[in-house]
Amino acid sequence: MKFAKMQGNGNDFIVIDNRENLYDYEKIRGAAVKACRRRLSLGADGLMTIGKPFIPGSHFSMRFFNRDGSESAMSGNGARCIARYAFEKGLAPEKMRFDTIGGSLDALVEGAKVTLDMGTVDTSSVLLDETFSHMGETFPVNHMELGHGSAAAPHTVVFLEKSDWRPLETLAPFARALQKDSTRFPDGTNVNFLKILGHGALEVYTYERGVDDFTLSCGTGSIASAVAAWLNGWCDSPVEVYNPGGTNTILLEETVHSLLDVRLQGLTAFIAEGELLPEGL
Repeated sequence: MKFAKMQGNGNDFIVIDNRENLYDYEKIRGAAVKACRRRLSLGADGLMTIGKPFIPGSHFSMRFFNRDGSESAMSGNGARCIARYAFEKGLAPEKMRFDTIGGSLDALVEGAKVTLDMGTVDTSSVLLDETFSHMGETFPVNHMELGHGSAAAPHTVVFLEKSDWRPLETLAPFARALQKDSTRFPDGTNVNFLKILGHGALEVYTYERGVDDFTLSCGTGSIASAVAAWLNGWCDSPVEVYNPGGTNTILLEETVHSLLDVRLQGLTAFIAEGELLPEGL
């Protein structure tokens, strides 16, 4: 199985060209579980396939599989990486449109920097002024769905004090408890721990659903955190979101009341190409 390895601000992915439909759904799903294992195989946060477009006029399609084998509608950093891949391989021009199971995306590739038009967020649907308690500690939280219908990505933003320097491993049980709150989050949720550094700067650590761990960066997590900070009056656009693996820039524009146009911008890296052998699967 031929592959490429890419990363966007430390969020790393395996990319498989499946335009000829060489691999069916179960094969790809199984490959995601096996190939994404750290140290035992290639290791990655997820696996993406590039295929023929779903909609006439688009350049290609992407499907995204978490390392537990579950499929997500899309990944912000993953989509930036696959846009870079398509441009480098001559599959699309620098300005492109591609399809996901959650809808179509427009992207602009400028060298290693890729900007995605993420569409519109309806801020009236964001749950503000919520709290969550675990092990005797209570945090303020916001919750939102990025996307539409069954393809929406659930994100919960947990607000931390700027001076809170506790190790991430001590926050992991809190994230897992949130994800297991089936009353609030029947499909689970991604958990973003947010610190406000300044009026245009945030620090974010994301515990990703489907990865069951903190990742070095999460594109949609950066968006959710920026939207939450903007709604609470703590930042203006553009918003610099500092993740452990790098910086995502979020551009927000209110078009009409409660509707925000959102763009995600950040660096990508094309790491390697090769062939994944049977022992890695």
